[in-house]
Amino acid sequence: MASNDVQTQISALRAEIAALHKDLGERGTEAYETIRDRAGNAVEAARPAVRSATKYVRNEGAAVAQTAREHPAALSTVVLTAGLAGVVIGYLLGSLESEPPRRQRWF
Repeated sequence: MASNDVQTQISALRAEIAALHKDLGERGTEAYETIRDRAGNAVEAARPAVRSATKYVRNEGAAVAQTAREHPAALSTVVLTAGLAGVVIGYLLGSLESEPPRRQRWF
């Protein structure tokens, strides 16, 4: 008799787990579809802005290239100055992060 009750309970639990598994699968599918739709809408909404930004960057790049061709000495000065500034900033940051030397005693 007790064995029959245990078997019945196990069967009920298996049926409940199967129902939960099915429900979880359905909810996961719904969530996936919702997220996919939202992502698609976001991409579509961002597309005009991306096109505009791409066009702007392309135009600015062409203007910079044209200026560099017209004034090569100015370009080399700017590049050299930026490189030196980078070296100085890197040195200062490196010296700020290093720990002061500790004295070791050997006794």
